Amino acid sequence: MFYWLIPLLLIAAFLVAIHISFRAPRCPNLEQPTAYDLPFKLIAFKGLQGTLLSAWWIEAAQKSDTTVLILHGWGANKSMMLPLAKPFYAAGFNVLLIDAHNHGDSQKRGVSNMPKFAEDLNSAINWLQKHYPTENQKQIIVGHSVGAAATLLAASQDIHANAFIAISSFAHPKLMMQRYLKRLDVFPGLVTLISSYVQWVIGYRFDTIAPVNTLQQIHKPVLLIHGDADQVIPLSDHLLLCQAAAKQSVECLEIAGADHDSIDKIELHFNKVLNFIEKYLNASSSQN
Repeated sequence: MFYWLIPLLLIAAFLVAIHISFRAPRCPNLEQPTAYDLPFKLIAFKGLQGTLLSAWWIEAAQKSDTTVLILHGWGANKSMMLPLAKPFYAAGFNVLLIDAHNHGDSQKRGVSNMPKFAEDLNSAINWLQKHYPTENQKQIIVGHSVGAAATLLAASQDIHANAFIAISSFAHPKLMMQRYLKRLDVFPGLVTLISSYVQWVIGYRFDTIAPVNTLQQIHKPVLLIHGDADQVIPLSDHLLLCQAAAKQSVECLEIAGADHDSIDKIELHFNKVLNFIEKYLNASSSQN
């Protein structure tokens, strides 16, 4: 009698399964900056829709007019970026590490997605300009994984910053979906259907937010960093991005032996990061 409900229930179950599958896990911040001998101030500021973002403000030992804003990746948090904050602090920069919405100690805000990560970057920059204008005359935004893709998206939308560093970014959401849903290839059209639904949920077409496309719209210096042992986002994505950029202000750095989360290995090559910053920062700040 109620057989007509079965298709509706199956569709509902299918949609719920998609949401659960793509939900970002919330991991607690297990360390504080003091574990790396970094002095810090715990802060919270409003993001979009009035929800609070948690952050650590690490002021340079000597007065600096440059702040490095660091954003983690999917399912990560600001404590996982501390190995990256340490060399920036040692180089004399202010550092702000933030938890994206639905991550770490930040409040929940709907369904997580990469464009919302980019919105959180904008909220952080606005907070810095209001509360630390002297220390935030120059800005460098650093993102890892999904945070790296969000960094490139924010940069393409002319976020107020001088230079951008994207670590372990994917090239296109379509490639990510194909890799993640590879086991569903036995069902013709299912991956395309799921991809279409995800695009509808986040409110963006994949082509619009794909790093391989947004990178070409950026007019500020960009450094792309990737480990050649990355098992999550293969080096081939990095090579696609480097090929797509083809600009003098976009530089690429491969780190031997580094996996997707080998943030600590970047410190071993930090002289190259500093060379990039010193090469472009003064020139780009005069264009802001």
